[in-house]
Amino acid sequence: MHRFEFVIKILIGLLLLALSVNVFVLPFGFISGGTTGLGLIGRHFWHWNFNMIVTGANIVMFLVGLLFMGKKFAATTLLATFIYPLLLEVTSYFTDQIHLTNDPLIACVMGGILAGAGIGLVIQSGASTGGMDIPPIVLNKFFHWPVAIVMNICDLTELLFQATFSPITKTVCGIIMLFTTTFIMNRILTFGHTSYQVLLISTQYEAIRNLLIHDLDKGLTLLKVETGYHLDDSKALLSVVNQKDLHSLRSGVYAIDPHAFMIVSKVTEVRGENFTDWTKINRTERFLNS
Repeated sequence: MHRFEFVIKILIGLLLLALSVNVFVLPFGFISGGTTGLGLIGRHFWHWNFNMIVTGANIVMFLVGLLFMGKKFAATTLLATFIYPLLLEVTSYFTDQIHLTNDPLIACVMGGILAGAGIGLVIQSGASTGGMDIPPIVLNKFFHWPVAIVMNICDLTELLFQATFSPITKTVCGIIMLFTTTFIMNRILTFGHTSYQVLLISTQYEAIRNLLIHDLDKGLTLLKVETGYHLDDSKALLSVVNQKDLHSLRSGVYAIDPHAFMIVSKVTEVRGENFTDWTKINRTERFLNS
């Protein structure tokens, strides 16, 4: 990905995230996690400025990441650390004019869609949203605590604090928004990358092998198998195809052998030749070794 495209993608993602906060979270009083949750807690208990809390928390977490994880890791959070609070401030001046709905349920879903799309774009570009994502990564490096579990504990703690001063309706809507955010984020991250693992057992495995290699231009692995009933030696074919080629494979296989046994499993990540953008993988994962 070119540097310009990389930056633009992150900026769009951060803008969507800022809009979700200023258009939905703050006006409707939804509870939230991350630095947004810290801002809501600080604003309620100590009447601190929301944007200042988010900015301060992002800077502190950035310095923690720089200190414990190194420069390469810090570089992945740099834009989010300083641009996201700025976008929060800028969008707050005109989002008062944006009124899309009075229904809290619709608002929490729309806010979750915006936030999920924003976070998904940032992570998909190989960067990080920074903030409260950093402590779990640091703890994982030194104590090998699972990142997802620590992150969930941090978010749950924030949500419990906010639940003490938020009405039940806003609390439930906030939780729905978080689930929507996670769902949309995962859809963004896996969009266009869904593949299918196909396991084929047939007496015509040579013909099916030729179909995969020569007609569909796919790699495969031959596995030695033994049939369960007759105990005959045979070979199974294991391959991974994209959605576009799945129909062609299915029709081709059953044209060769109507009795072929086929198992199709949906997979969301495949690494290897013709499937992986190694530049992107390295950029998003090498920072843990900084």
